[in-house]
Amino acid sequence: MGDPRGIGPEICARVLANGELAESIGITVVGASPVMAATAEALEMEFDPRVLPADSPELPGTGTAVMDLDNFSPSELEPREPCASGGRASLDYIEKAVELVTSGRADAVVTGPINKEAIAAAGSKYPGHTEMLADLAGGGQPVMLLISRELKVAFVTTHVALRDVPDAITTDKVRHTVRTLHEGLEQYFGTKKPKIAVCGLNPHCSDGGRFGNEEAEVVEPAVEELRHSGMQIQGPMPSDTLFSSVVRDFYDGFVALYHDQGMIPIKMSGIQTVTNVTLGLPIIRTSVGHGTAYNIAGRGTADGASMLKAINTAAQMVKASKSGSA
Repeated sequence: MGDPRGIGPEICARVLANGELAESIGITVVGASPVMAATAEALEMEFDPRVLPADSPELPGTGTAVMDLDNFSPSELEPREPCASGGRASLDYIEKAVELVTSGRADAVVTGPINKEAIAAAGSKYPGHTEMLADLAGGGQPVMLLISRELKVAFVTTHVALRDVPDAITTDKVRHTVRTLHEGLEQYFGTKKPKIAVCGLNPHCSDGGRFGNEEAEVVEPAVEELRHSGMQIQGPMPSDTLFSSVVRDFYDGFVALYHDQGMIPIKMSGIQTVTNVTLGLPIIRTSVGHGTAYNIAGRGTADGASMLKAINTAAQMVKASKSGSA
């Protein structure tokens, strides 16, 4: 459900009430049933799902249910701002959802938006979803993949201060990110022999060393090794032209070296179309591509398009993983 004070409850209720999802999908919202009910009532939504206790042994194979963890009251929804209780509740939802998947009762996790300040106030040691999911799911080296209408972009580094980015980028990390993206495109999205482009770090990819040496010393060794292994890969390439409509259609996936390098072109296509996928985990996880939006929470104006896409993407990935093709 995400942070109770954010737009998570609203977009969950909105998407599940509008009937756009395939009837073959069983969806359980892990959250607080009273918050979901209060949200639906306040916004005059037709949303009356089956309510399950937190220890329910079975989840619905089709249709919609809410698993009530009974950890947040509608009386706590105001003010719409980060709070420790909301952060703790959102962490509880993630922990329970991962448990449902790792125990075999569910096939995938779709996460609503959480707030980093709120989970920090709740005592979380994690900067966000990804690191927490890696620990809960049993390890792995997760890779963040953002998907929009036109682009699939994986990230070598994510939430790192810009001044620390060059030191955080290593040949091993570039190699791992490309391999994980390559495997994910084949396994979950039906892309055979995907063509991948890797961004450079510096302006004009350093112009032969005039503006840095990261391209030659860090990125190129990984790209050359992977190309010799048989991958269709190009890079490093200047990111100021790589994401243009003229160039991007040549590639199935892209590797950005730092957060804004990849986030800006992804979100320029419209934040409602963005889905966050975590590759490299032993479970399937997708998420909305936006935050808690406290400023509009409870007003009935939140757009559920990103949540709808995240659910459909998860369902596609589950189907592909079971059948061997997307």
